[in-house]
Amino acid sequence: MGEPAIDLSEIMDLYKEDAKRMIQQMQSALIRWPEIQQGGPARLELRKLSHQMRGSGRTYGFGHATRMCKAMENIVQKLEHNRLPADDRILKSLRAKIERLISIFVE
Repeated sequence: MGEPAIDLSEIMDLYKEDAKRMIQQMQSALIRWPEIQQGGPARLELRKLSHQMRGSGRTYGFGHATRMCKAMENIVQKLEHNRLPADDRILKSLRAKIERLISIFVE
C-alpha cells in the first residue's frame, strides 16, 4: 500500500490568498508614486514584492504572473540604476502589470 495522495488544492488556495495580499501591498506601494520616483521605501517594497511573486509564481505554476512580476522587477531595477525615467509612462506600465496580476488571482 502506498502513501495517501496529497490534496494540493488547500496549498494552492493558501498561495492564492498570499498572492492577493502581495498584490494589495504592490498597489499600496504604487499609490506612493512620488516615493518610488525618489527612491524611497515604496520602491524597495515594490521590487521586493515583485521578486517574491516572480519566484513563487514559477513554483506554483503561474507562469503569466511570473512574467508580469519579472517585468515589474526589471523596471524597478532600471529605475534604481537611472536607466529609466520615473515618469507617467512607467507609472502606467506598472499599474497595468498589477491589473494583470489582479485578473489572475482575484476572481
